[in-house]
Amino acid sequence: MPLIVLRSGFVCFCALAGIAAWWVNGFFFERFEVIEGVNLIYWPHGLRVVLTILFERYAAIGLSLGAYVVVSMIWPEHFLMRWLAPVTGGCSAYIAMRMLLPRGGDMSSRIRGLTPSVLIAIATVSALLNAGGHTMLRIASGIEGNHGQEFAAMLLGDLLGALALLYLFKFSIRYFQDK
Repeated sequence: MPLIVLRSGFVCFCALAGIAAWWVNGFFFERFEVIEGVNLIYWPHGLRVVLTILFERYAAIGLSLGAYVVVSMIWPEHFLMRWLAPVTGGCSAYIAMRMLLPRGGDMSSRIRGLTPSVLIAIATVSALLNAGGHTMLRIASGIEGNHGQEFAAMLLGDLLGALALLYLFKFSIRYFQDK
C-alpha cells in the first residue's frame, strides 16, 4: 500500500473520530455545558491527545479538518472562530507532544516512555494551549461573556476529559502487553 494512502487514511480516521467524539460528548455530557462549545467534562480532548500520540501530525491535520465541520454549526457568523478555532483545537495536543516528548524513535518507544507524569504534562499543556487559544479567539472575535470563567471551565473540561481517556489508554496498553 502506498504511504500516501496510509497517511490519508490516518487523516480521515482522525477527522471522523473527532466529529464522532464531539457528537457523543454532546449526547452524554450536554448538561455539563457552560456555554456553547465549553463543557466541564470534554473527553474528546483526551481523544485528541491519544490520536496525536498514535498518529502525530496526521492526527493534528485530521482533527483540524474534522473540527471545521463542527465549528460551522457552533460559530457560523464569527470569522476568527470559524477559521482558527479548529486549528487551535486540532493542533494543541500535537504542539504539547512536540514540546514534551523526544522527537526521535518509533511509536513503540514513544508509547513505552509515557509515564504518568508525562501523560499529565501532555494533557495539561495541551489543555492550556487549547483553552487559552479558544479564549483569545473569543475575545478577538468580540464574543461577549465572562472570558475568565469560560477559560477556567474549558481548561477543567479538557483536563478531566484528557486525563480520563489517557489513563484508560495507558491501562489498556498495559493490559494487552501482559497478555
